Amino acid sequence: MMPLAVVLVYIGGLNYPESKMWYGGSWFPNAPHGIVLYILKWLGVAVMSVGVFKATRLHKKIAAKWRQLRRVPPQVECQ
Repeated sequence: MMPLAVVLVYIGGLNYPESKMWYGGSWFPNAPHGIVLYILKWLGVAVMSVGVFKATRLHKKIAAKWRQLRRVPPQVECQ
């Protein structure tokens, strides 16, 4: 399966190379379809991260470890 950017720009006929995703030496996309694809990329990363956390129950493991580390050891009284 090809990335969406490849499908839209190269195959979809968005008039490449005139339809660049950024202009003027910018580090980030500043063309409309470039901005949309950039946002979709990070949205996909976030959704994938949530899915990995849910599948591995990593959020439960991190919370349990945090509770274990934050637990105060019992105080020993000196007599």
